[in-house]
Amino acid sequence: MHDSQQLTLTSLGEVLGRDLATLKRSAIEHLTLPELNGDAATDAALETLVDRLCLSLALAKPIGLATWAERETRRVGRAGVSDMLSAASHAISVMAGRFPVDRTRVLTALDLLAAEAQRSAAVTSTQPKAPEVDRTVDVLLAMLAERDAATAAHSKATAVWARRLATKLGLDAERVDFMELCALLHDIGKIGTPDAILQKPGPLSEPEWVVMRRHPGAAAKMLSEIPSLRRCASVVRAHHERFDGTGYPDGLSGNRIPYEARILAVADSFHAMVTERPYRSAISPRDALTILEEGKSSWWDPEIVDAFVGLFEHRAHAAKNEPAALV
Repeated sequence: MHDSQQLTLTSLGEVLGRDLATLKRSAIEHLTLPELNGDAATDAALETLVDRLCLSLALAKPIGLATWAERETRRVGRAGVSDMLSAASHAISVMAGRFPVDRTRVLTALDLLAAEAQRSAAVTSTQPKAPEVDRTVDVLLAMLAERDAATAAHSKATAVWARRLATKLGLDAERVDFMELCALLHDIGKIGTPDAILQKPGPLSEPEWVVMRRHPGAAAKMLSEIPSLRRCASVVRAHHERFDGTGYPDGLSGNRIPYEARILAVADSFHAMVTERPYRSAISPRDALTILEEGKSSWWDPEIVDAFVGLFEHRAHAAKNEPAALV
């Protein structure tokens, strides 16, 4: 096996194999890229593997992916993490090209890998400018993770989507970084939400929703008292406002909602829909995109929804017309 192929397999195993140890042993160790083994047993195992890998990433594993990237950075550095994520994306592309797996699921997985690779690389250039911001964010996210690991992980995954969406919308580099920062902090107010509500394994009652809806205001108050993060307060406060004015906490509508908050609302909603929650099952990325489309001009800014859907349409076009573009 060539060195580049071995790097790809090692990377795929490192990034995605931790939760799929059995399949990794039975399939990945016998995989040769770009030509796959031809026996039926291996093919069946590999088809199951790629399907589970993509489902895992598309629904719940952006959480683990961001956590993994942070942990591995200490071992191999950010450039190494970015290289491994890119190699994992290549491995999935090759396998997905052979097996009849869900294309939307594959595209979502590849987008997440690419976004996390870009984020890992980008942090290197932005970190020296304001190290106190990074330290403060790390502390706040650690506090949130201690309170509720799933919420902290959702914040990190939402930041990946928000960054990609902001880039798609043509924001300059500084505003893209700001968008990512706000997304990382958007649920920090849930530190003060009671466990009985935050982790309730069923629908919330109306009195419980009253308490839950306090978290954007609580987050804004917290951030406004931290000089280096104060500029995020208004965006975070408004991320549950709706375009038609029926959201909370202030009932803002249309352009009265900060632009970054409108971006955050779409990224946040998408990831929330495709992620398992204690009170409901995840839905597919395709179904989540349909809901976003149906909610244009009521829940979400139509321009921003169109841009978000465009992220997927671009990948689908590349998959159909230029298979190499998926690598």
